[in-house]
Order: sequence, then C-alpha cells, then structure tokens
Amino acid sequence: MAEKKVYIIPCSGIGKVFGSIGRETTYIVVNELARGKTELECLPLIVKGKKEVIEKLKENNVIAIDGCPLKCSYNNLMEQVGKVDAQFMTTNIVKDNRDLKPEPSIIPIGENTKALSRKLAEQVSKKVEELIEDDKIGE
Repeated sequence: MAEKKVYIIPCSGIGKVFGSIGRETTYIVVNELARGKTELECLPLIVKGKKEVIEKLKENNVIAIDGCPLKCSYNNLMEQVGKVDAQFMTTNIVKDNRDLKPEPSIIPIGENTKALSRKLAEQVSKKVEELIEDDKIGE
C-alpha cells in the first residue's frame, strides 16, 4: 500500500486577505515544512464531487484551512468526503498575533501577512506530524 499523505485543503477566499493567509500557509507546509508528507488538493474539484479526488481524500488524512466563519473548506469536505481530521481558521492566527495586522493587499501579500502565514504553517505542520504518528501507531 502506498504511504498515506496528509492533504491540505485551503478555502478559496479569492480577493480576501484571510484566504490569502490560508493559501500561503498551505504552500509553506506542502513545499517546505512538511514536504513529501503533504499534498494540496483543489477545493472546486471537491465541491464538484470529482470521484478520484474524493476517494483519495477518504483514504488519507485531511486538514481544512478556512478564512471566515462560512468554513467553505471544512463544510465541503464534510459533505463530499465525510471527514476532516483537523481544521484551522486563519482568523485565529490573526487574533493570537495582534501585533501583526495583515495588510489589505493580496497581490503581493505583505510582510505581516507572510509572517502570519508562517506562524500558522508551523501549527499546521505540527498537526501533520501528529496525524502521521497516529497512523503509524494504528498500523
């Protein structure tokens, strides 16, 4: 059996700084902090119910990263996949780091937004390690 991955699914949040934090966080985790252990999947494919994507997510761990109370990533994962192994809200990292007010610009993202994304990425990558360890214990 292929080694399990942890899939990170950020909200789309196009045009919103909290969505930008979620996407930047995901890129940091997938491309740097948990490279080789994580993958990114496309939320619109999940929403559309793409069978191959849904099956892959059901067989692996899934983390949702949302940028607002609508929780589009979490809610669509629950509806289509039936599970979410961990959830993060970008608004929480902002609340916890009030000294780093995110800039309104999303292209390019500002230095505070990058710093907030890095802080959240560290939390997400820690959860990735926990999920991987839990899978090893369950074998």
